[in-house]
Amino acid sequence: MSDKRRARAVCVKCNLEDRPGGACSRCQHEGHECQPHIGPRKQKALRTSLAGSNFAAVSPARSIAAGEPETLSQENSSSSFSVLGNQPPNCSIPVNGADISKQPTFIEGSALILDTSQACRLPPPVIAQALSDFYFRELFYLVPVFDHGQSETPNSVLLQQALCFAGSTMRQPMEPSADWSSFSIYGRMKTLLFLHQDPNPFHMLAALCVLGTWLPYAPDAITLDNPWQWTGMAIRLGIQLHLHEVGAYSSFTHPGRLRRIWWYLFINDTLQMACCGRPGMFPLKETTVPLPEKTDFESPTELGAASFCALASLCVHLRKAIDLGRHQNTPQHEVYHALDELKMWRELLPIELNLFEADTRKAYNRPMVELYIFYLVTVILTCSLGRRDSSPCLKHVSMVASSCISRLYEEILYHEDVQYLLPIHSWANLVAAIPRAFSDSDLLNPHRTHELNICEQVLETMSKKHTSASMVRGKIGSLGNFGTSMFPQADDSSPIPNERRKEMANLFPFPLSFCPMLDLLSSSRVGNDNLNDISALSMDSMEGQDWPVGWSLFLLEPLMEI
Repeated sequence: MSDKRRARAVCVKCNLEDRPGGACSRCQHEGHECQPHIGPRKQKALRTSLAGSNFAAVSPARSIAAGEPETLSQENSSSSFSVLGNQPPNCSIPVNGADISKQPTFIEGSALILDTSQACRLPPPVIAQALSDFYFRELFYLVPVFDHGQSETPNSVLLQQALCFAGSTMRQPMEPSADWSSFSIYGRMKTLLFLHQDPNPFHMLAALCVLGTWLPYAPDAITLDNPWQWTGMAIRLGIQLHLHEVGAYSSFTHPGRLRRIWWYLFINDTLQMACCGRPGMFPLKETTVPLPEKTDFESPTELGAASFCALASLCVHLRKAIDLGRHQNTPQHEVYHALDELKMWRELLPIELNLFEADTRKAYNRPMVELYIFYLVTVILTCSLGRRDSSPCLKHVSMVASSCISRLYEEILYHEDVQYLLPIHSWANLVAAIPRAFSDSDLLNPHRTHELNICEQVLETMSKKHTSASMVRGKIGSLGNFGTSMFPQADDSSPIPNERRKEMANLFPFPLSFCPMLDLLSSSRVGNDNLNDISALSMDSMEGQDWPVGWSLFLLEPLMEI
């Protein structure tokens, strides 16, 4: 076959290395990158040579150096990790014999797939830099899987696509067909992963983590393209790399980054458990790695670093609430104990994470605001565990938490940061809306209409990027069909003990000027006639009945009938 005919099917450089630039005339004319055709013999020799080397990111169509890999140090033979009887992870490319066609990752025609899909096509430098800046400015402290100037990134197409994808999710929505939209880069990343274009497991782990932040379909869609799928794959890959065992980290080149990745997977898995009611996949009981610390970040003094570490520890409490929620009857003392633990968590936060200094609001910081939103969401979910006791104190706490969440979203709204919120915030708005549904009284919550307006504006903006927001808007609208009479109330005329009220008020480290509903838990209201007025509302006591606000109402994904 002539060189001209072969060039129509696959780019070749046969006997053309003496040309300027070493490119064939067809590629020079059309401005393409010249890719050599690697025949079966060369593939066999290449595969054999790679078997004894570390991470060479290779595809049948091209050979890409993997740069500096996340390798085990030379001291691993004498480390405590080996003494424990565990073998360090073998990160070399697995090979079944010398025949490349017998490898499970081999796909006939993969070179053509890469060319046709343009999976290795990267954005121009100016766009790539903009997307990278979006990631480090808006997403890094929630999904800290990359570092500034990471040496492996320039030599890995998969890492570059992952970084660009992470940044693209923070931009204003684009047409899905646009070259550098989230949809387009998502497809390229899937192709690279499924073709095993970059076999470096640490590169694949970072890519899977980033894919787990995006929800391209509605939450009730049955598909593999969802965060739960990608997060599960990342967790299992992390377990293979021993990221759940503390002894492994002394052997890694970048232990801080890998600790961040491992605990990010825990955060993501926990939030998805709470959001969709799915089983958790993160091996928390088997994990011996300590929670992340600020020193795991390149800039430990940044508020985002402290916020991420605090969110990881908060999710430990959220997971406890989820586990308690699986039981039909949670004793009231367990509910109050869980709330006391949340109060202790809040009191142990670093002082720099306080939103207020005395009664003065500190400078706005979105990661901090999001941390408090998820904290208050956890408070509401914990209070719902005591719904069968119909305790007025727990219902008041959940109403106050809901109102505070609205005020925090108001800050995000006025700072025009709603476009940077991840899809999980659709669910957070749903959780906050449920206590609001049984406080539809101007006497109990005179600011309810304003809070509803905030929620509507946030979800309307989010729905431009996230289908889950549109679904939540409909679900919140259906809550109005319940009416106050659907939410039985115990005899609120009996005063709540002053000590208990004070303990519950300490859950909220905000001044009254921040959220007027905080007055509902004020000790000064004990004995006030207003409390008796509340019990006189149309929320008639329905003794022996349960709130219709079981865990199913908090779930973003409706129950499926099979």
